[in-house]
Amino acid sequence: MIRSGEFDRGFMREVMAEPGGEHLLDCWSCGTCAATCLVRRFDPEFNPRLILRKAGLGLRQAVLSSKEIWLCSACDACYPRCPKEIHISEVMQAIRAIAIREGYQPPGPFATVDEGVCSGCAVCTRACPYQAISRGPVMVNGAERTIAQVDKNLCMHCGVCVAACPSGAMSLEEFNDQELLARMGAGGWLERPGHLQGAAEAPRILAFVCQWSIRSDAEWAALEALQSESLRIVNLPCSGRVDPAMILLALTHGADGVLVAGCHEGECHYKRGTYLGRSKVALLETILAQMSIPAQRVSFVELGALTRSALPALLERMSNEIAALAPAPAVEQA
Repeated sequence: MIRSGEFDRGFMREVMAEPGGEHLLDCWSCGTCAATCLVRRFDPEFNPRLILRKAGLGLRQAVLSSKEIWLCSACDACYPRCPKEIHISEVMQAIRAIAIREGYQPPGPFATVDEGVCSGCAVCTRACPYQAISRGPVMVNGAERTIAQVDKNLCMHCGVCVAACPSGAMSLEEFNDQELLARMGAGGWLERPGHLQGAAEAPRILAFVCQWSIRSDAEWAALEALQSESLRIVNLPCSGRVDPAMILLALTHGADGVLVAGCHEGECHYKRGTYLGRSKVALLETILAQMSIPAQRVSFVELGALTRSALPALLERMSNEIAALAPAPAVEQA
């Protein structure tokens, strides 16, 4: 039940006065955005149509206090399908601007900076898709240093900065380096030699899979059911989170191949995460050549809305290609 005292007509005008909020009342509440939105798989309560409806009614407190206004990542997957051509992400941004001014905070998690390790190189600043990282002076151990600083109001916890940081100063809850290494090597998976070393019947493949490229819990369950001694799947918040050093570690510690799966270009939940992930894999080609590792052992694939079911077939094809390779030279494990 909504009481008349909860309506604030000034709130509607306030949202529409913000850049991007002028389309608030254009929404037909058809639900097309909700049907398209990937966030709903992780949080069924997220409904862009409902948020815009509440804002239009003037339910200030209900809108500004909700966690849903912080969940839109501006992937704009809904925009091409919206019959009114509304950039839902821009309306959400307008609402968030008001929330920030009134002291509301996003729920997190956020990327964090180890001030004692950060060198202030600004690599993370350039990599962040949301301009959520800047550099500024802070006092560290009694001395002023210029290091990275994360704006929690802008951070969308994609993990791109963590993979980009050359000094290991960036971290992200659940997807920090230690957690990913633990998932990669769980059960001693990285301690056993692979097929190319003559110790495994089938090629052993490690797959880094963007959690947004697989659209339903049922599809994830089917994919995880494929895991075996020859296949290890590690989910990432974004393919841009993949770390080339982890790929090389896997290749030198028992994995015959590494597959990185991201969203289709233009469907990336974190704007340009797919571009960053694909670029990192491409940059590995020179290093692989120097290490006498065939390029076929590392691959990047894009999974679109209509092609995501192809991942098992892609994994099988990669396995067959690796099986046809000559045995790998011995590599001393660290």
